[in-house]
Amino acid sequence: MTERSPEELAAFLKDVRLGRGETAPLDCGRAKASFHPAACPQERAEELARIANRPLPGFILYKFGSRSIVGAYTLPDRSVAVLKYYYPSSPHKHLTYGIKGSRCQQSWVAAMGLRHIGVPTPAPLFIAEWQLLGGLWLSKSFLATDPAQGIPLDEFVSRNGTEHPLIEKIVQQLRQSFSRMARHRAVHGDLKANNILVSETGDISFIDLDAVEFLLSPSALRTRREKDRNRFMANWKKNPEALRLFADVFDEV
Repeated sequence: MTERSPEELAAFLKDVRLGRGETAPLDCGRAKASFHPAACPQERAEELARIANRPLPGFILYKFGSRSIVGAYTLPDRSVAVLKYYYPSSPHKHLTYGIKGSRCQQSWVAAMGLRHIGVPTPAPLFIAEWQLLGGLWLSKSFLATDPAQGIPLDEFVSRNGTEHPLIEKIVQQLRQSFSRMARHRAVHGDLKANNILVSETGDISFIDLDAVEFLLSPSALRTRREKDRNRFMANWKKNPEALRLFADVFDEV
């Protein structure tokens, strides 16, 4: 995996935020929208634009909350996308997200950025945001990604123990991913075990990316990385064998 300099990574992330580089703008009515051509052909992106405003019949609901609705939808090309509809919870949030960026945008940029540095996460496909007052007020957002494959890491360990043939592969991937994050001054920010999925072949994938941060200062990186480590290790406090298994996954940089 090619290392990215801080300058190159910063330029890449800026392009993603502006809908340039590896992303491209797409018409979505009154929303500002972009898609990821390498993962989402334009015809598929146009179908996602059609359903971005609200869930349509055929939407399989995963979560219905006051701030977001999450589910899956089968597109005409038979591909399945995970759809997330975000709704700011207060006037303060409408303004804050409009001025500083939304949780939806953070997840979009984080997915593009993590994949760019070689950290596995489902491919981002399409984003749309409805902005008013010259962008100062964000009314709602929409994000589409590939489905996440697998089961949560803690469930995998609970089912299979720490002697499963795929365990060493999982440990190595965790070590590599955390090392790549550290070298690119990035953190995940929410390392609950159910935010790391394990596929049938032992491949890991990080999800729930709206707390990811990039290009931290050295002091901020140390603090946030230690928080990541502590949150990750807290998953295993009732499982001494898993605690020993994962004890050094943050050590390689």
